[in-house]
Amino acid sequence: MKKVIISTVTTLALASCSSDGLVNNQGAGGTTDEAPIAFTVNKRNITRAESALESKAHYNFGVWAYKTAGSVSQQVMDNYLVGYSDGNGVGYDKSLATTWAAGAGNDTDHTSPWFYEKLGKAEYQNDNAAKGYTKGDTDFMSANDYQYLRYWDLAYTNTNFYAYAPYRATGVTFNESTKTLTVAPAANTAAYNNPTLHEFIYAGAQATNSELKDVRLQFKHLGAQIKLQFFEDVPGYTVKLINESATVQGVQATPAVESGTTYTKSEYYTSGGATISYATPAAPAITELVFTNATKTSDNLVFAIPEGTIPALDNTGTQTYATSATDYYAVAQPANSETGFTFHVSYELEAEDNHEKIIVHDARVFVPANTVNWEPNKRYTYNFKFTTNSNGTTNPNGDIDFTNPTVPAESSVYPIVFDGATIEEYNDNTQTIEQ
Repeated sequence: MKKVIISTVTTLALASCSSDGLVNNQGAGGTTDEAPIAFTVNKRNITRAESALESKAHYNFGVWAYKTAGSVSQQVMDNYLVGYSDGNGVGYDKSLATTWAAGAGNDTDHTSPWFYEKLGKAEYQNDNAAKGYTKGDTDFMSANDYQYLRYWDLAYTNTNFYAYAPYRATGVTFNESTKTLTVAPAANTAAYNNPTLHEFIYAGAQATNSELKDVRLQFKHLGAQIKLQFFEDVPGYTVKLINESATVQGVQATPAVESGTTYTKSEYYTSGGATISYATPAAPAITELVFTNATKTSDNLVFAIPEGTIPALDNTGTQTYATSATDYYAVAQPANSETGFTFHVSYELEAEDNHEKIIVHDARVFVPANTVNWEPNKRYTYNFKFTTNSNGTTNPNGDIDFTNPTVPAESSVYPIVFDGATIEEYNDNTQTIEQ
């Protein structure tokens, strides 16, 4: 009774996902108000387009720091792990950190929920999971044996910070002479919903030491985010998405290359590296995406189905959508990629008058490569509309293959139609009556 078609495909720029800050305060060297270099977050109002780093399940980031005076440069931090603690077991054990505080303070207090002191892998010995990550959580551990508290040096003009998240002991390197951050493909991988070890982000800042003000890091995404939304325009029916079976769940998307009416299963990247230039420390920019030795897959993307019925097209001019609970943190794809996706969906139609129900199996629609050429720092929201044509089938014993990318050329769900009516002529029954 209806077909899944693309109504609109919108690409929205992702807001930078953090309001992190680096505290940039220090007193004169040797005085009692000598200030450590500390890290903090949320000291300024978070706009609607921003979100705190820890709210996205990022509880650490890595940072290189160099102090500069003219052409002279000296390293301050070498891929330091900066960790977060809420004080109640989320993040890292903060018991040894002298700069930890329950929340962000003012611009000169040098305390924060974010800290790096005593987070070196040889010194971080927490075994109590109630306090935060333990030393056995190797994915969250520093590359450094020790991490010492650093102090601002007013003999230097600036301190430049080159940051990224999530923290990696290997796979991310910084070259100070060329001011470039190199990200290996294995350090940037795709993931569903949980960005803790994924959703690679990067940021930079240049602190003017004499200003004694906080330095704020605003992260950008190396990858993209994918979301699905649905609405329906089938008069007289409600629409409810369903799982095809216990083994075939959700809305699935098969990677494929389209050539005319031929669809060939293909692959897409699930890891991808990059070179990021910090020529302007506070405005890093991706100069190259790197796919050498990157991983690819032909596996379906799978999105959870929205609960309940799909919102119907209304007459107010404002359309509402049912949104999948699944977010996919995608790796940016090559600009010349020819891979698109055939989306598969099964759904239940229910008549609004007598509540008759019909199941439509495996309706398909192809989203071409030019609309899935995912770029860094963008969110792609695909809006699907159900209408009165469908290439699915109401036959549960039909060709149901959620890995087949071929989109049927014709509809295969047909309405009940009364096409003409006739009245049969009377049978002649002539009787002769004699008088």
